[in-house]
Amino acid sequence: MKALLVDDHPEVRLSLGEFLEQLGHQVLQASSGEQALQLIREQSPDLVLTDLRMPGMSGLDLLAALEQLDEPPPLALMTAFGEADTAIEALRRGAIDYLRKPIDVKELHRLVERVAGLRASASAPLAAIREEAGGLVVVGSDLARLVALADRLHAARDLPSLIEGETGVGKELFARRVHTGPGRGPGPFVAINCAAISTGLFESELFGYVGGAFTGAAPGGATGKLAAAAGGTIFLDEIGDLPLDQQAKLLRLLEDRTWYPVGGTKLQRLEARIICATNARLVDQVRERRFREDLYYRLKVGHLRIPPLRERREAIPALARVLLARAAQRRGRGAIKLSSAAETWLAEQSWPGNVRQLLHVLEQACLMEDGAVVDRPRLIGLMPDRTPPRGVPILAAAIMPGLRLPMLPSALALDPAGFDLDGWQSAIIAAALELNDESPVRTAAYLGLSRKVLYTLRKRYGLLPGSAGQ
Repeated sequence: MKALLVDDHPEVRLSLGEFLEQLGHQVLQASSGEQALQLIREQSPDLVLTDLRMPGMSGLDLLAALEQLDEPPPLALMTAFGEADTAIEALRRGAIDYLRKPIDVKELHRLVERVAGLRASASAPLAAIREEAGGLVVVGSDLARLVALADRLHAARDLPSLIEGETGVGKELFARRVHTGPGRGPGPFVAINCAAISTGLFESELFGYVGGAFTGAAPGGATGKLAAAAGGTIFLDEIGDLPLDQQAKLLRLLEDRTWYPVGGTKLQRLEARIICATNARLVDQVRERRFREDLYYRLKVGHLRIPPLRERREAIPALARVLLARAAQRRGRGAIKLSSAAETWLAEQSWPGNVRQLLHVLEQACLMEDGAVVDRPRLIGLMPDRTPPRGVPILAAAIMPGLRLPMLPSALALDPAGFDLDGWQSAIIAAALELNDESPVRTAAYLGLSRKVLYTLRKRYGLLPGSAGQ
């Protein structure tokens, strides 16, 4: 790999250059930002490591200048004590990392290895990618093993399956893979979102009810989702939000494989596969006595954990190519691709919304980009704005990473020019969800809202799992 060191102190360039050369990397050196920019245009380095404060063009100025290039190299900063705020601002503007002076060579080694790994994955052939039926994209050996396990679970129809993973990783896609197996699965795929319906309605939604079973029941009764899924799969999403009394009924269903409609006396046999999914850590909820231990171990017989994107960064460039190609095809676009700098930048992001968020950004890029290449500046402009809503400066504590200021009504400073109530509510709900591990039940209790009101607000502000893409 070719690295460019930029610092006005020759002793710094000499010591770091020798270290990188010992690791087998080619090293270029520049004593100023202006000289570095010229070398970047002529030599196309794979990594730029620059001091933050230099005479003339600073490290931030160099970062801004690189954004004007078609394929700028990734840039990392070297900062002195007390420059953390400026370094964090540089990260928001596209820098991939920063190292504190004096430089820890172990941290430098990890940085260059990470960049080298991202370059290797960005050039991986598409032949290493599998596109499965139903939209599942398999990149890398980890996901390939999960698909193989899903196929084995498909063959064990009598076993329940539990799929765990953060919001947006594709849990429903894997649930559908367990349903279909490597071919086309028999029967319907019926889904219930356990967080979106009230406790009183869950039982009748799942089991159905007979006429007159409760006040307001339809005279002729209603067929439940279990009966509708006969011969196929019932998918219980966000199972971690199921109340304890309903958990007991689900456990009885799994153990006896029989059930009664609400208010009914005719025993029904379970003829559907049961797959559950959650974005919460059920083992933690078991420890906190919010999820039944016996149900957890019953579900965990067939267990899939889908890793978040940040744990498989090497797969992001190849995955992004496929998703962008799909978006272009849906919109009737011609060939469109990502620049190498854009792919590297994508792989550096944390992606809290995982594949769903990545898809959302790429679809926006496909819609807004007129050319055949999507570059890094375009993608940076499509990432969510983390700026606090106007008139709510104290709200930065809730939506800016690393800040832990108290949100107190007495500390609220209103802008006389206007107040963004929707922005305030949206940011608070998003922060409360993150604080409570994305659990609607705990978030509703934390905010003093009913689950129904919280669901309505999440839907309004686009904070539901399916509201930002696949």
